[in-house]
Amino acid sequence: MKPIAYCLQFMVLAMFIMFTSCDKTDKNGDFDGNWQMIEWRDNATNHILATRYTQRIFYAVKLNILQMREYGKPYDTWHLSYFHCKNDSLYIDKVFHRPFDREETVDSLAVYGCAPEGRYAFIKLTKDDMILRNSLYTLTFRKY
Repeated sequence: MKPIAYCLQFMVLAMFIMFTSCDKTDKNGDFDGNWQMIEWRDNATNHILATRYTQRIFYAVKLNILQMREYGKPYDTWHLSYFHCKNDSLYIDKVFHRPFDREETVDSLAVYGCAPEGRYAFIKLTKDDMILRNSLYTLTFRKY
């Protein structure tokens, strides 16, 4: 075969692999990225339970995984959860705890402001700010 034919075959094969490979692109829009909780408010009493000065809680979002972490705790301790979004809501699907990667229930996320049902409503979501509300709390975040 001529070199041009080999080159053409290689290009067709490369394009086939490129278009049929796994889709790992972000689909969460403004929700993707790193978020710092700046206020944690109780819905029933309207009292502020924590701020970014009293607790250092962070959410990180990539693909379909949400990491929740409180800095000041051991460095290698955090929770990872699978999630999905539907309409204006965020749903926690499956939760894992580091460092031992053991599966846990959604109520183990209570230390990060998550209600036992694992559902949040997006009250506000921009590229810079986010407000999540669940049955117990309203959480305000800034992107960093």
